[in-house]
Amino acid sequence: MEIFAQLLKIDFLKYPSIYYLQSGYTDLYIVFALIAFIIIEYILINLNKKKGVDKDFWSWIFFVLILITWFIFMFLKVSSSWKFNMTVETIEGNILKFNIKKFISAKDFRILLVIIVILQFFILISVLLYAKLVWFKKPFFYENKYWVKCIQLIVFFFLAYGLVGSLKILMGRDYYNSIEAVLKERVNMFEDKYGIAIKFNPNWIKSPDGFQPWWIFNGLIGNPNKIDWSLEKLFNSNAFPSGHMAQMGMCGFAFIFIIDFKNPNNLSKGKIIGIYLFFVHQLFLVISFLINGSHWLTDTTFTWMWIIICSYLSIVIVNKIVNKKILVKN
Repeated sequence: MEIFAQLLKIDFLKYPSIYYLQSGYTDLYIVFALIAFIIIEYILINLNKKKGVDKDFWSWIFFVLILITWFIFMFLKVSSSWKFNMTVETIEGNILKFNIKKFISAKDFRILLVIIVILQFFILISVLLYAKLVWFKKPFFYENKYWVKCIQLIVFFFLAYGLVGSLKILMGRDYYNSIEAVLKERVNMFEDKYGIAIKFNPNWIKSPDGFQPWWIFNGLIGNPNKIDWSLEKLFNSNAFPSGHMAQMGMCGFAFIFIIDFKNPNNLSKGKIIGIYLFFVHQLFLVISFLINGSHWLTDTTFTWMWIIICSYLSIVIVNKIVNKKILVKN
């Protein structure tokens, strides 16, 4: 991790690493928008058959409502990050807007936020329009019960985040870039890159320790000096396991479903290629954490193993319930 951290000096690698970190907070918005659109379409199909509701008209209405909802969530998330309250003080006493942990200035960070919003909007509008203009017009859309796959994605979410969230509360491991030795190295890197000496701020430190094993617990079940019992501390200050990897897993689950929409249960060549491409995408996410120090490698490895299990469990659980209901109905 110390070796990878040196890559923060290289802008070409630093910016993608911060991009992966920030985009991970909003990627799921696209997945949930697609899930909502598909389920709504099935509801409209049934209402059209039973009550003669104008399906196409209401489908476009919900299309717009989903976009508006996405914009609201993105605005709330981006506006909170846009404030950028991270500063450093130079030896001369000047205050600079700079995040020493992520090694990025306010201007560059905000540019990345704009890029994330534009790119994710392009992905969102492309997926929803393709669903509306192509998928929803195909006979197999209704026949193959794609709402089942949507339920599997929702179950995946609760399984993945249920364990990750619980362990986030229970574990006491600090993020890599919150350690004293790492922060002092960041200060030296800042001077080497920009030629400006800054004062070291002890408030940056969350832990004076070096390597921290993943099995460290906090004050909920031991180690009472590890936390101060604030909700912010409990939910946002513990590195193990990685929540970003959980959302990446759900995005991958949805992505593999999307690239072979006609045959969701078959492992086609296109799907195999998609799985490998997404694995490369996951690898870049992990490397970005090693570069900017957001996670230890074991944080992401644990969640990566867990999301593989969640992929299997969500399919088995939902299929078993659906098949049981079909048998009972018959």
